[in-house]
Amino acid sequence: MKKAIKILSIVMAIALIINSVCLAATMVNKGNASMSLVEDNVCNITFGQYGEFQKKLIKCDTENKTVDISLTAKNKAEKLEDKKADVVLLIDSSRSMSTNQVQINGKTTTRKQAVLDSATQLIDKLFAANSNIQIGVVEFATSTETNDEGFTIEGTDKDANIVTEKLSNDKTVISSALEQVAASKMGGRTNVEVGLDAANSLLNTEKDPEVEKYILVLTDAIPNTSRGVTMDTYSDKTAVPTKNKLVELKNKGVNVISMLINMTDDPINISQETPKPTYKQVAEKIFGTTTAPTSGKVYYVTDNEVENTVSNEIYADLIQVSYELDNIVIKDYFPKNIIDNFEYAELTKASLGEITATVDKKDNSITWKISKLEAGQTATFSYRLSLKNEFSSEIVGIKLPTNQNVKITYEEEGKPGSAENDKCPIVALDLLPTKDIPQTGNYTIIYVAGIASVLVALGTISYVYIKRNRF
Repeated sequence: MKKAIKILSIVMAIALIINSVCLAATMVNKGNASMSLVEDNVCNITFGQYGEFQKKLIKCDTENKTVDISLTAKNKAEKLEDKKADVVLLIDSSRSMSTNQVQINGKTTTRKQAVLDSATQLIDKLFAANSNIQIGVVEFATSTETNDEGFTIEGTDKDANIVTEKLSNDKTVISSALEQVAASKMGGRTNVEVGLDAANSLLNTEKDPEVEKYILVLTDAIPNTSRGVTMDTYSDKTAVPTKNKLVELKNKGVNVISMLINMTDDPINISQETPKPTYKQVAEKIFGTTTAPTSGKVYYVTDNEVENTVSNEIYADLIQVSYELDNIVIKDYFPKNIIDNFEYAELTKASLGEITATVDKKDNSITWKISKLEAGQTATFSYRLSLKNEFSSEIVGIKLPTNQNVKITYEEEGKPGSAENDKCPIVALDLLPTKDIPQTGNYTIIYVAGIASVLVALGTISYVYIKRNRF
């Protein structure tokens, strides 16, 4: 019996080997196949605020069985010379701006003059970089008009003064407007709401929808007057309308950038609230915090920080001069059946950065490294996947994604980020009608015959064994 089982085992092993060989993949000649494009998918990835990556099909050559792919990485932030922008300088002309003496770099000056000097530097830099930027000037405080009883009339449109008749790209016009602000004497209180309205009316003289609109609020006070309100004790009566105006402008697409000087943590003694809020608390209630502003960016600064904030930081906000993407690493992963059956080759070299010359077989990827992508820059690269002269029959008749995944890591203003997408062009291979090769289904007869032979052998051995033991 043991001998019979041994013989049976050998027979079954042979049958399985035959079956495995029959079922194994067959190598197909490239000339015996056709290729078609199944899906022309485009891989789009947004990374950071302005980074954009795209991987798409350039050409699917079905005759030569090649697939050409392009990769593009761009920084969509506008270069200054291409940017259209209207900017209104909304300058506080209230009494505190003119009477507060400050020490800046060892020099005594007024807070108002420090702001105007910084504004002059700002317009010099803006016009030097792009003479097409248009600028306007508005000052605000409260009116100096009085009624018949001798009381000052506040809370009207006269709490703001449009100094430039219209927006201008003439530096002499803007410089002259700043000189007028330096010499002007408005009321003692601060009506930011009416000032914002006046600045917006100046912006609206420019109808081009592609023009970015900015209002720069330069002040050392929080609102204590608003439309229809006379002297207020820093309550919601003034705070709410001013904040609502900031939100309204934001919703209209106007970017309000605010610089608030000397917002201390001292309690406001004339406030009617209990406990008394600080100047900084009320300012944040209206303008928001630096991390959660009500409208655009908010800067809380000391007198010594005014010049740098206006002429450098706000300048960068206006033109995005400091915006760039750094240390970009693009990993393009391929499916194993693509790498096993297609040849990879560069089609065009990378216009920026460096790309690995061959596919890394550890993870079937290529890596594109770009150290810096500046505003307005675009980097491109392309490669070709060519079907090998002999390829596995396993990829015949199935969808073949040309890509497994694209992963991007990068730094945006020093902060790391990542993004990915797996969309890609998909192709398929088929055998030409006259060039059929055996597929898995074609081995059914052989497979069944192998099993049948095992059963016959088993029956024969059993019959002999029974016969011998019976007689």
